[in-house]
Amino acid sequence: MRTGEPRVVIGLFDGVEKAAHAAHALRSLPLPEENVTTISSVPLPDGAVTRDRRPIRFPWIVVVFWLAGALGGLALTLVTYQVYPMITAGKPINTVPPAIIVSFEGGMFAALIATLVLGFRSIGLGPFRSGRKVFDRRIHEGRIALCARVDTGDQERLAIEAMTASGGEAVRAEEGEL
Repeated sequence: MRTGEPRVVIGLFDGVEKAAHAAHALRSLPLPEENVTTISSVPLPDGAVTRDRRPIRFPWIVVVFWLAGALGGLALTLVTYQVYPMITAGKPINTVPPAIIVSFEGGMFAALIATLVLGFRSIGLGPFRSGRKVFDRRIHEGRIALCARVDTGDQERLAIEAMTASGGEAVRAEEGEL
């Protein structure tokens, strides 16, 4: 039994049923469920092949950015009133409607930026990953790739055998990330 650097075993499947059968075979191995995922050209419902148990933080982070942007807009408005006071009847006044508009626009701007950045990050675009991602061009042709992060040695061999026995094509192990 030899273990070493983690590798990714990737297998291509024609349909969801074969991929789900292979994923079930992988779950019977001593392999953490978070180390098994699929890559498909069409979105698959969660649980059709594998389950993604990671928490969804995307909306909460966008809300936090919206609040930060709204507070930034409100602060910008208040600083503007201090620097350029609007003197009415001999007294400086702070008008509320412009402050609401600038706060809302600041919040929406921050939420939009957060959505774009988090969206690109969540789908794996951009230089957010340091390693090479596994991929196969045949995924664009409708194949479903089942990927498992394994240790080299017995775990790698067992994962390749499980995918091959379940009807996987071009099953191989390679360096990379999920």
